Amino acid sequence: MKKVTISLFALIFALTLVLSGCSGNGGNAAPSGSSGNGGAGNVVKLKFWGAVPEESGPKQAVENWNKANPDIQVEYVRFVNDESGNTKLETALLAGDQVDLFINYRMDKLAKRIEAGMVEPLDGYIEQSGFNVAENFGDNAITKFGDQTYYIPAIILNDFVTLNKSFLDEAGLPIPEQWTWDDYMDYAAKLTKGEGPDKRWGSYTDLLQPKVFEFLDKAVKTELGPDAFYKEDGSSNFDNPAFKRYFDIMYNLEKTLKAQPPIAEAKATKMEGIQLYLTNKVAMHWIGTASLRNIKNTTDYPHDFITAFAPPPKLTENSSYLGGGTGYLDFTTINARSQNKEAAWKFMQWYVTEGNEPLIAGGRVPSWKKADKDKVASLILGENPEKLFDVESFKKVVFADVEYVRDTKFDHLAEIQKIVEEEGERVLIGEKPTEEAVKSMKERADKLLVGNK
Repeated sequence: MKKVTISLFALIFALTLVLSGCSGNGGNAAPSGSSGNGGAGNVVKLKFWGAVPEESGPKQAVENWNKANPDIQVEYVRFVNDESGNTKLETALLAGDQVDLFINYRMDKLAKRIEAGMVEPLDGYIEQSGFNVAENFGDNAITKFGDQTYYIPAIILNDFVTLNKSFLDEAGLPIPEQWTWDDYMDYAAKLTKGEGPDKRWGSYTDLLQPKVFEFLDKAVKTELGPDAFYKEDGSSNFDNPAFKRYFDIMYNLEKTLKAQPPIAEAKATKMEGIQLYLTNKVAMHWIGTASLRNIKNTTDYPHDFITAFAPPPKLTENSSYLGGGTGYLDFTTINARSQNKEAAWKFMQWYVTEGNEPLIAGGRVPSWKKADKDKVASLILGENPEKLFDVESFKKVVFADVEYVRDTKFDHLAEIQKIVEEEGERVLIGEKPTEEAVKSMKERADKLLVGNK
């Protein structure tokens, strides 16, 4: 990963480490035997921070561990995965509050915390315990920073397209197994029906209200792979044809084909994709495994159609990646200042393998390669899944052997995201042609990335 200037945030944390006399072991030697032993007969108490609500699995996971390990007792501390929640976590880390393990939900957040010295390198623990990362998670599950391992991904985040099987059959369309955005537009046009308040839209590309950046990210990374927004020279990559191509597709869906709700209308009326999908107003809808609970909830969303599944479409037939927004997640880490690192590592090994099973029903698919796929599908889809789901298409999408995108560059990413949202929306409301919008994106992003160089 490209070395960046250490922020004031990182310096403050580094000074805190020096003053407190605490530091990690560098990840090159085996961990110190004094960390986390607690002495003979003592109980080690760990605090494990994460963003998933307790009732969605973490409480049961911790209870399972505590029952089997009376010498290491774990308490789950929840923070909300938004800016204020992440600030709460980082404040606790800086203040020296007890945070033994914590989960990161964005790679750019994790990279900042690693740079600030908040995260313990794991290589020494992995070597000492004989934990085979490649065997358990695959050769490409982890991005190393400075040639060191700092996290284990507990889950794979799966984004996919759900399709109303009744509407597919009506239009004579098969469930797609591999497709491009051209195919997607064709399906959207054929699945669109009617006018006015009775209109059925062929497509809606979000769970709730439209997000321009999120779906741009998914689309272009199927073609461009990791770090799609950056060039090797440090400038932005928005002059790559893939970006204009994506906006042309979205414009075509909304304005030309009229197969997707216009973004202005969707925002003004607060259209929610899941509600539209489950009330037969949308034929194809983007969703993630965590949101399948809505489809299973026939009390609030009564429906009798079967949901089929397709992978995210690729930008071209030659695209080799699954795309952004999909891949390894729940990056589980140990606090560099924890006084219980060995105990934390013992719990962490268990949690990222068999231990997070109680979270599966909420849609968190384990990244552990030895997880029972049939059991995972059963836990996610619920009892009698064939009444609501095409189970085979679900398994093909969720358990596909694909190359996930793993980014390593995050320079000014929050500002770049805002630029994309602003310029993209101007395209979709007809204020700017696509070529002008991507030109503006390039100019604005380059001012951030390279300035006046």
